[in-house]
Amino acid sequence: MPATATLDTLRGLAEISAPVQRLRALGPPLQREVDTSPSPFLPTYGQNETPAWKKETGIPKWALDELGGNEEVTLICSLKDGIIGSVYFPEGGRIRTTHGSGPEKEQTPERETQQFNMDMSKARKIFKDGSPKLLAKLYDKTDATKTEEERKKAAAKAWDRAFKSWLSNQLVKTPKDKLPDWIEPVTDPDTAFDPTTGAPPKDRKLFEVFTTLEGVVTGWHPSRGLAAKFQTSKKVVNVLNAAIAQIKGIKDPGERNKAFYAYIEPRIPEFAAQIRKPDEV
Repeated sequence: MPATATLDTLRGLAEISAPVQRLRALGPPLQREVDTSPSPFLPTYGQNETPAWKKETGIPKWALDELGGNEEVTLICSLKDGIIGSVYFPEGGRIRTTHGSGPEKEQTPERETQQFNMDMSKARKIFKDGSPKLLAKLYDKTDATKTEEERKKAAAKAWDRAFKSWLSNQLVKTPKDKLPDWIEPVTDPDTAFDPTTGAPPKDRKLFEVFTTLEGVVTGWHPSRGLAAKFQTSKKVVNVLNAAIAQIKGIKDPGERNKAFYAYIEPRIPEFAAQIRKPDEV
């Protein structure tokens, strides 16, 4: 049988097959729709006209709306002489802004953080009065081959570490309601200093204690300023996080400060005005 005849026979059998008959019962075959609308295009701009998309210096409004960027949030910041040092988050950790070591995002995984606004000078006096000979003992333990100045600095550094270790353990062990009035636990923004009430007390500084989940002290962090209530927006938080990502890979602290500030200044100028400029660090 010729090949064409064989093909015709197969087509005829297919036409009368049960599957084809069922398909025909469903109606006429569907037609594929073709998009005949014109392609998107950019409008024509005048010689001295700048497109709006080129003027955008911050996060686009649609992105802010998508991320809840305009939503107000209340956080804690470290504040000294009206200048913000770090922004702290409820889940733990902080973003340090311009600083001698450069901006950084610090996490506190698998540990607890306790914060206190306190008079550090009073705490130092109590520790010094309780261990009057400690500095001399630490000096005797320094490397005798070093200069007098080097030995004094080493002893002072060891004394300061001993003081902060002692203070951290005292703060953790003492029930919050038994602390003296010059130590104020900061558990949330409402227990931090409220800048709207006036000038902050100059004798208060933020001191953080880091512990394991079981309460064992693992570290501490003294701040330049005190913990203050910080009314801001998700836009500020989003831009700060983006700025930290932007400077990833830059090692030099000075260059990190410059890149960080250059990123946030056009996007959140109101916040940039509240931190130290790179040349002020």
